[in-house]
Amino acid sequence: MLFEILTTSIMGGIALKAYTKKQGASSNESGKIQRIISLSGLNVKDGKDTLTTQLIRKKKYDWGWEYKYRIPLGRSFEDYQNKQHILEDGLNNRRQKLSLTDLKDLQFDSGIIDSLKSLWTNKLSETKEIELSFDGLLIIRVYDNPLPKQVEFQAGEDWKVPVGIARDQNAFRYHDFEQIPHIVLGGATRYGKSNFINCVISSLVHSEPDHTNLFLVDLKGGVEMCDYENIKQTVSIAYEPEEALQTLQAAYHKMRSIQSQLRSMGKKNVQEAGMKDRYFIIVDEVGELNPAEAVTREEKQMKLACQTLMSQIARLGAGLGFRQILATQYPTGDVIPRQCKQNSDAKLSFRVQSAVASRVVLDSEGAESLPQIKGRAIYQTADKKEILQTPFIKSEVIQSVIDSHKKETIVDDNEPSVRFIPVKKGVKNHVERAGRKNIVTFEEV
Repeated sequence: MLFEILTTSIMGGIALKAYTKKQGASSNESGKIQRIISLSGLNVKDGKDTLTTQLIRKKKYDWGWEYKYRIPLGRSFEDYQNKQHILEDGLNNRRQKLSLTDLKDLQFDSGIIDSLKSLWTNKLSETKEIELSFDGLLIIRVYDNPLPKQVEFQAGEDWKVPVGIARDQNAFRYHDFEQIPHIVLGGATRYGKSNFINCVISSLVHSEPDHTNLFLVDLKGGVEMCDYENIKQTVSIAYEPEEALQTLQAAYHKMRSIQSQLRSMGKKNVQEAGMKDRYFIIVDEVGELNPAEAVTREEKQMKLACQTLMSQIARLGAGLGFRQILATQYPTGDVIPRQCKQNSDAKLSFRVQSAVASRVVLDSEGAESLPQIKGRAIYQTADKKEILQTPFIKSEVIQSVIDSHKKETIVDDNEPSVRFIPVKKGVKNHVERAGRKNIVTFEEV
């Protein structure tokens, strides 16, 4: 009885103190932001006057606080972006306060002391994250809780595929290929581009197995997309630039065929014609098709042909049911054809090394400021830009999705079973055995 009275009194006192400080928490935070800005050298001297960053308004959301500031003449939004890490580090210190929200889930029983200790430890290790944007005013959003560092894959519906978890109540965002047909992926290596492609393919195969048609180009030697080589949805797959040309040609000829069908039907697009099939051209590491890196004249012509086909698909394919996903580390005009990038209204950028690289991917800065967390990315469309944690898909999940869609094949140890690669002049073919599967390879004569 005495324990209950004491703990209730203690908790009541803590709750009262938390409530009285709650109203001033935002003022302290906004004041701290302005002080950090001042100490970071962002104020401007104008003769004897000092032009400061002025707080215009603030608003509380479920996820935290949004502050809007008027920046002084002589400063740009880029100046504040360059100081983002200083702002974030300054807001994260060990002086944390308990709030009513923190206390509401506590159980007032004999374990209350341990619960309080655990709560206090968690508060000390809390990390606030911030986002900066500009709409005429500097917008600083301070999030009470960081994004999770890993999100499990979950398939979308229809032609919507999961892009990632957003900050607002950890809600999933989806990319709808019926609304935005093409997407460009960029970012430094090992941050999540190929993983995202696997998520897209698995989601499409799971949600629309009868109407998904895949033209896959994996220029990492097949290490990322080889799982899909023998599923019914894969029309063509390529692992080398020479094969990429064939796969892109196959996609282009199919696109022209559908174009002819629509013309004969008097329809303008596949939706109007009631055609349910969709065709996805997915190229991982499209930089390998850069003509500027070709060694021979023939190789340059081949890579130019690949880029021409990708451009034509980007320009003409949307209404014909063709969707293109191009991924590379640094999507400059010579790496990804300009027509492809201009016709891709969605861009997903993982962390990059510099503001210049961010502008290459997104046409704006920000991706260079992403934390060094795998899967953290900026998803940008014509009307929105936000930071997401993209889902992580495990190999066993991929297998569970595609197992029921594998083509039935009869393996004959005496007959080769392969992706067919045309034999060029001056090349001879031979057969190598890998386990129970015969693989055709080629070597120079």
